[in-house]
Amino acid sequence: MRFEFHPEALAEYEDAACYYSECQPGLELRFMVAVEHTIQQIIGTPEVWRVLEDDARWYLPALFLTLCFTLLK
Repeated sequence: MRFEFHPEALAEYEDAACYYSECQPGLELRFMVAVEHTIQQIIGTPEVWRVLEDDARWYLPALFLTLCFTLLK
């Protein structure tokens, strides 16, 4: 399985990292690690997350964000 950000999602991810860096030094790194961890969990077990429609699924990580993802084949 492969992963790629939708262009709008990538822009939102970058904006969020900038926001967190302004809130507290190093917080943007914690955010980025949390996103990477979330992506790896999704890739590892995509079938366990709630289906929204077709191949789109919902994942609620512990920190920072809510993530909707689409499986790419």
